[in-house]
Amino acid sequence: MKRRIWLITSVVILIGIFAIAYAQFSSGETSIYSQIKLMNKVLTVIYSEYVDPLDYRKLIKGAIDGMTSTLDPHTVFFTPKQYEELKIDTRGSFGGLGIQISIRDKWLTVISPMEGTPAWRAGLQAGDKIIKIDGKSTRGITVTQAVQKLRGEPGTQVTITIEREGEPKPFDVTITRDIIEIKPVPFYGLTEKGVGYIRLTSFSADAGEAVRNALKDLVAQGAKGIILDLRNNPGGLLNQAVSVASQFLGTDALVVYTKGRTSFQSREFYTDEEGVYPEGPLVVLVDGGSASASEIVSGAIQDHDRGIIMGTKTFGKGLVQSVRPLSDGTALKITTAKYYIPSGRCIQREYYLKRRESAIITDTLNWNPDELDPWDFETEPADTDTTEEKPVYFTTGGRKVYGGGGITPDVEYKQKKLNKLEIELERKGLFFSFVVHYTAEHKNAITSPDFEITDEIIREFRKYIEDKEFEYRTRAEEILNEVDSVAEEDSLSPETMTALEQFHKQLEKEREYEFQRSRDYIVRALRREFISKLWGEKERYRQIVLGTDPEIKKAEEIILDPETYSSYLKPEKK
Repeated sequence: MKRRIWLITSVVILIGIFAIAYAQFSSGETSIYSQIKLMNKVLTVIYSEYVDPLDYRKLIKGAIDGMTSTLDPHTVFFTPKQYEELKIDTRGSFGGLGIQISIRDKWLTVISPMEGTPAWRAGLQAGDKIIKIDGKSTRGITVTQAVQKLRGEPGTQVTITIEREGEPKPFDVTITRDIIEIKPVPFYGLTEKGVGYIRLTSFSADAGEAVRNALKDLVAQGAKGIILDLRNNPGGLLNQAVSVASQFLGTDALVVYTKGRTSFQSREFYTDEEGVYPEGPLVVLVDGGSASASEIVSGAIQDHDRGIIMGTKTFGKGLVQSVRPLSDGTALKITTAKYYIPSGRCIQREYYLKRRESAIITDTLNWNPDELDPWDFETEPADTDTTEEKPVYFTTGGRKVYGGGGITPDVEYKQKKLNKLEIELERKGLFFSFVVHYTAEHKNAITSPDFEITDEIIREFRKYIEDKEFEYRTRAEEILNEVDSVAEEDSLSPETMTALEQFHKQLEKEREYEFQRSRDYIVRALRREFISKLWGEKERYRQIVLGTDPEIKKAEEIILDPETYSSYLKPEKK
């Protein structure tokens, strides 16, 4: 036992020596050394005197995880097994759900579901908090730990508990894992009015080539403009972001640069080819699920006044990670730089700096370790996440843009929110399962992707969900149930209880009204699933996305109206 304590002490002191050597340029060597000595003493006392026997490996792992938890959510320590899995993840296909995740406000959060994957079919949305995985809380979990729990053999199931803004209570979603293969451009084509559309879902290894080929074909077909759809695109490889941007910016245009604490981490990335579409109307669609490489491309296009960014504010993921192999097969994925786009804006939303436990120094000019109380951790950075307080930058054409993380679109466009009925039908996969059932019962009943959803299909759908005992509560019903509980506890008068009962009956009628209000959505969702099953993903894009997506229609209108298009690219008049 003494030998183990001696080994642990030696390791900790050695770590301290290296830390001191690395920090020689700072003014706090003595303070750092004293804190290393303190950590060594704490570890030694705990291991030798704690009432129960201890696993020293877990003590060390806990100390390391504690250090990384005071940084950003992307800095993670890998055990040998985790590091091997990280390297295996570069295969390009794996058994999983098909979601990109991150940590927000200490909770595991969905950045975006990948189209066509189990998570996408289950109705997961950007911003959903995964608060449980198979019944176990995810509070304090790392992204790496979450990925290990969510991935598994294809065909196996995992149940996740979702907390969604606007929903009164968390709800469970059971998803069957499947092989996840990412196609960077699952579809491109012309709209009915001749505008080119490219859907880019990720920046995987051949994203640049896929966009280049799509543009060549669309230009050859005489496209009157291009819509590049980056909605729910979580990012990917930096070199592919530069390659995609090159297709629109031409040669020798600055796309992005990184800044770290060392010159090695500070680099500039320029386009290195002429590109297929360096001129002509361009609209880039983004939303809260557009992150990392998506923000690099959309931000560079905005900063060079090359096109119009449309949608909602992007995610704000602009941290650069490097993986440092350590001893015994372990490794550390550490944030070493930040992404900046040509105007000078940093892509990263620096929400992680505002946490009470953050060890990151935000005011380096006034920070002197020799004058600080080493145990005074109470001061929190001020919250500056408002548009008015964000720094102002300018595009090459003089347009005003704001920093503070993420890309703010030139044209704001918010998609209509789903109501509770629509959410529950999607979440429970009833559109998909009904189509499977219907096509099995009515073989060859639908012979063309131009078919219409008839009243008879709607009636069969309603009967199907009734047979499945589909139930849901509107938000009003859930609130009323809480009122019922309070009424019973407070023994309210019979008159009041009668009134509440009448209100319940009225809300039952509202369910029928809600179905009728959602009829257009239900028709679109059923057509989507029929077309996907019978004719595949490309036809679904052609019929449903290009044919009915209101945001694409709006982008098409802007492109086809030269005066409106150019007005968005003009700087404000002084």
